[in-house]
Formats: sequence, structure tokens, C-alpha cells
Amino acid sequence: MKNNNRVIPLKNNTLMKKRNKAVSNKIIKVFILTLLSSMLISSGYAQSDEEQVKEVLKKYHEAIEALDATGTESLFAENSSIFESGGVEGTYTHYLEHHLGPELKDFKSFVFNDYKVDVRIDIPYAFTTETYTYKIVLAEDGREIEQKGVATSILKKMEGTWKIIKSHSSARRMTTK
Repeated sequence: MKNNNRVIPLKNNTLMKKRNKAVSNKIIKVFILTLLSSMLISSGYAQSDEEQVKEVLKKYHEAIEALDATGTESLFAENSSIFESGGVEGTYTHYLEHHLGPELKDFKSFVFNDYKVDVRIDIPYAFTTETYTYKIVLAEDGREIEQKGVATSILKKMEGTWKIIKSHSSARRMTTK
């Protein structure tokens, strides 16, 4: 009697189970490696976004220290909102024209110190908290003003570029010992 459907003996059946288990283990390993690679790539993107956000803030600080805000409008969204020490300043363009721009002309120097920034990314937004001290020397009489400041900003990634959409800063006199 000829049977085309072969019955695998028990010995070979055990061998098949071992092979299936080995294949399953390989599939699980590939899945885990793929998952880990994906996580590493994702964290790389988050780090890249974090660095880009820090770069936007750095460019803004560098402009203030240079006493020249030319081009800083590109760091802000067109409909941004600026708040400073309890005041509503409007959009960045308005703030630059009516507050920051004229103020920078009154300074001989402006220097940030002890700068720290915390960045939290939640695409398409980034939330930042900056702490720092700063020293201003007035052009008119050389008088020095030293303050401790904090700023919180919300940035949004728009067309691949991080822009500040809201910024709030405040400062107080530094305590002397």
C-alpha cells in the first residue's frame, strides 16, 4: 500500500518542534532588535529636536548680547506672544519695535551668565525653562544692573523649523551677601 501522505515518525516530530522553537526564537530576537533600533532612532530624533530648540534660544541670546536684534524675527512665529515681567508685549515684532530694540540702544553691554535650560519635546511643541543671571551696563552713565532671570517659552515645529510662539520672562534683583 502506497501512501503519498507520509506520517512523520515521533522522533522527527520532536526534531520539527525543536526547529520551530529555534525559528520562533530567531523571530523574537529580530523583533527585539528592530524595536530597540527604532527606540534608538526615535531618541536620536528627540535629541536632534532638543539641540535645534537650544540653538534657537542660543541665537536669540547671542543677538541680545551683541546688542543687535537684526534677523531675530525669524526665530519667532508671526503671531507670537511675548510677556515680560508682568507685561503683555504683543507679538515679537511689536516687542522688538517698541521695547527690546530701543532698550538695546541704551545699553553699553549685556551679558548672560549661569545659563541653564531645560527642554521638553512633545512634537510639534517644545517647552523650555531657562534660568540665568545677567549684567547690563548702561551706555549713558556706565551704571551696572545685575539681575537673576527666568524665562519659559513654547516653540512649535513649523515646516521643519522650530519657532518661538510664546515667551515669558521675568527678573529680580540679585541678593547680595
